[in-house]
Amino acid sequence: MTTGPISAPAFSIPSIPVGAQIAVNELNSAGGIDGHKVQLLVCNDQNNPNTAAQCAREAIKAKVTAMVGGLEDFDRLIEPLLVQAGIPWVGMITPDDYTSSNLFLFGGEGVDAFSAIGMSLAQEGCKHIAVIVTAASGTQNVNAEQIQAGVKAGGSKVAGTFTIPATAADLAPTVAAARSAGADCIGSGASPAQTGPLMAAVNAGSPKLKVATAEGGAPPQLITALGKGANGLLATSGLLPSTSSEPTIQKLNQTMKAQYPKVPLDTFAQIGYASVQVVAAASKGLSDVTASSLMSALPKLTNYDTGQGPVVDFSSAPVPAYPRLFTVKDYVYVAQNGAYSLAMPAPIDTSPALKMLGGK
Repeated sequence: MTTGPISAPAFSIPSIPVGAQIAVNELNSAGGIDGHKVQLLVCNDQNNPNTAAQCAREAIKAKVTAMVGGLEDFDRLIEPLLVQAGIPWVGMITPDDYTSSNLFLFGGEGVDAFSAIGMSLAQEGCKHIAVIVTAASGTQNVNAEQIQAGVKAGGSKVAGTFTIPATAADLAPTVAAARSAGADCIGSGASPAQTGPLMAAVNAGSPKLKVATAEGGAPPQLITALGKGANGLLATSGLLPSTSSEPTIQKLNQTMKAQYPKVPLDTFAQIGYASVQVVAAASKGLSDVTASSLMSALPKLTNYDTGQGPVVDFSSAPVPAYPRLFTVKDYVYVAQNGAYSLAMPAPIDTSPALKMLGGK
């Protein structure tokens, strides 16, 4: 099963089930897993905690082998249900759960992506970095701490931290305040709806400040819509960008354009695709593929190349404070004329920032 706000009142991510379904289709065309066909169940949580809990109960009732990919803002609510049922979750994009025993996390958004925001700006030469976050929920304060840790781990200083209302449409006053505080760059934890206004405010002032965000705060479709207005924006992700020349990404791109022309290839499609492939790799050779047998097999999966950047090793976590986060290296993209490309050839190792955070 995959789940998340596929269609929701506040925001929708229709790409969540697409990459996973493509991977399932490819597996079944090649004979399935050891001759057994694979079925993907899709549950739209509608960005509602009660519906998210219902999705978890449906997964348990259906005796799913695994949860794959997806975004779950209510992970703390539903994870106890899945842990008790012994169902592993591979590749979930989580805002705050890195300890539940059933999680096998790699790539995507999260603590490492936000830490990489600060580290990437420091690596770009920024000395005084302002942190701007949206006051949407309690997790946003954590996001600010994560960006701050990245700034400090990179050897730079935090010029100030600014919280903006979730409904704010004019960010010029906030950007002006950041400039007044001596900032030469901005680490953004703003929502996707506010990234456009943030870039407009940055572009309208002088000197122009370099801005970095997590890719979830500036998805590819937004970058396309902003066009030149997003030029120079940095974005962090655990996966290579959708414009990468890697064969796996190019193939996924072509399949999506052919079968789902209205759905963009983004982190959510990529992580769903990779997660299904990881489950298939861990399942090979098992006499009976169940949630229980897969839970035992996943920690034995090492050096599995997803073809999208992460090389999965579930045998040990790099940072003990985040025991279920198995990949802590993040790529940095740069926006140019409506598309992302790699800004740095190698991913950033966020371990120093994560150790500084100590589990926050």
